Amino acid sequence: MGARLLMMLNAIRLAEDYDTDFRINWFPRGAMAPKLDTPTDLFTPAFIDRHFMDNDTFEALTPAPTPIWVFLKDDRPDRLQAHLASGGHVVLDEGFEIVEFAWEDGEDLRGRFRGFISRIGFNPVVEGHIAEIEKAMSRNGGRTIAYHIRRGDILNEDPWKHKEWPAKIEPDELYSAHLEKNKGAGALVFSDQPESIARFTKAHPQVGSIEDLVDLSGCKPVQRDFLELFAMSRASEIVAPPISAFSRAAARLSGQERKCFHEVMTVAERDLAYERVYDRFVKGPGEFITPSEAAHVFVKLARRLQEAGREQEAWTIGQAILDAGADNAFMPLFHAINGMYLSKWDEALRYIDIALSDPHQWQENYITGLAVRAHVLGALGRRKGARQSFLQAFWQKPMLPDITVIGTFMIKRGRLRPGATLPFDRDTLLVLPVRYLQTNIVVQQSRILRRRASDLSSIAIEWPWFAMDGKTDRLLNAPRELERMRDRLAAHHGGTPGAGPYSYCALLEARMGRLKEALEMNTKAVEAAPEDAMVRKRQAEILLMTGDHAAALSEAEICRAIAPDHAFWHFLTGLIHRAAGDAAQARTWFEAACAMDASTAELHAQLADLCREMGDEEGAVAALDRAAEIAPNQQRYRNRRERLLKKQA
Repeated sequence: MGARLLMMLNAIRLAEDYDTDFRINWFPRGAMAPKLDTPTDLFTPAFIDRHFMDNDTFEALTPAPTPIWVFLKDDRPDRLQAHLASGGHVVLDEGFEIVEFAWEDGEDLRGRFRGFISRIGFNPVVEGHIAEIEKAMSRNGGRTIAYHIRRGDILNEDPWKHKEWPAKIEPDELYSAHLEKNKGAGALVFSDQPESIARFTKAHPQVGSIEDLVDLSGCKPVQRDFLELFAMSRASEIVAPPISAFSRAAARLSGQERKCFHEVMTVAERDLAYERVYDRFVKGPGEFITPSEAAHVFVKLARRLQEAGREQEAWTIGQAILDAGADNAFMPLFHAINGMYLSKWDEALRYIDIALSDPHQWQENYITGLAVRAHVLGALGRRKGARQSFLQAFWQKPMLPDITVIGTFMIKRGRLRPGATLPFDRDTLLVLPVRYLQTNIVVQQSRILRRRASDLSSIAIEWPWFAMDGKTDRLLNAPRELERMRDRLAAHHGGTPGAGPYSYCALLEARMGRLKEALEMNTKAVEAAPEDAMVRKRQAEILLMTGDHAAALSEAEICRAIAPDHAFWHFLTGLIHRAAGDAAQARTWFEAACAMDASTAELHAQLADLCREMGDEEGAVAALDRAAEIAPNQQRYRNRRERLLKKQA
């Protein structure tokens, strides 16, 4: 609801300022919000007829809509205006903030949003209640704080409850502490979980809910949701979790900024509140609405306990939540990580295997789980399994923070060496440290690494055919980022030709399209380090880019002679044959590479693509089956396999 409303308000604003029109694709394909699938519950038929479009119409737009982010970094509106004037469309598909171009004044925009709601044609039932809420709030007078307690679907519904949401869920104790700090203010509580409202109003009798403002007994659920959002917008202040489109939309309707607890409470106040959270957990998971709520709040507390050296307390609480029946897929993962910090290696392995076997595990957590499993296996002395598990994770998201931290640890400890499973340039990687990773990270960097992690994107740049995520492609198409990496490495090699950073800089030049410079540099590197397989690999690839296939094959042959068991050298040889138009030879080398590899799903997918191009759909299906075995959490390979089988049928 909140995200859709914010997008609608943004669309109204953009249409007004750039002299165009707006359309709303209210319920796109794949949407998972059944309460919202009947827009007439909220809007008048006339408004819907004028401003809504169905999926078929949206998908048939010509030219295809350009994402609005394409224009966000422009210094002037000229390119956007020219695009619109020529009949181009712009699509806005992110609903968490006001769209602000570089040439605009954000403060001015925020001040205008309160008036945009008058441009929306609301269902008469909704319109009537809007007026009642306005009157009730004006009668209250004085300062009123609206608290948003986010629970609902992220506690109770598949697939949402299986992912942790630390930026969406805040424990009750923080709300209570802030309320006690502001006893003179009126307060309203809003939540998508009725039990949360009941619990909070019982603990704090001075707190009201929307039921104290207006009778919504005759409203449909979606109407009630919107009216709660509107009532929240009429409060003097809004206090909410960091990520919540619902409360952010309410803030935009009021023309104000909503506040998060780190903005309205001191560190000491928050620490005291979290000790109260701990006390509630000590009483047991029964103190929470459900074991699922206990699991989600535990994620917030566990981090703090780990940082304070209280992992055993976190382990005890986590075990109690699991014993209480919490079925959230993330919970065994977090429990395994606590076990890892306590050196409970066998127990950590048992729980990480439970996490990885859960069909509800979210994609990113599955990948983190593979990396954690690699760390645990390494500690148990099972190095082959550790490498296998890590590489299965790495190629899915090479730049995931958890991958970066655990991968750096494995490389520095010698658990992941340049070799048959992953040829890489250790010297280059170790002179590319990244800053301390604070966001989107499940493990704690300081508990695994004493120093900064290394930039593992350098490996993905070296082997761009194998990464599954879009971040690698975006990096390869970001010349400024590649230039920054090149400049950092240049400070180390100082212009002296050789293996390592100097040769890697030649590869970066090639990735940026400067083939002449790349070939000149790397030829010098070959002369200085003729026995280095990575230098020869880069020479082969640069020659391939220039179209000199015979010379490229000669270099690849040297790579194979230096390291005959490396799958990637065989793949590179096949890649050159494929570029030269010899599909049969390419397939031979691809098959040889795949026979040596058990950890690089996209290598097998490359063979599948080649088989399909050659008309061998059975061979393609077999290669996709192998890719799916390596990355069972990736639906893409099964989907491609099913399409091929349907085509055969």
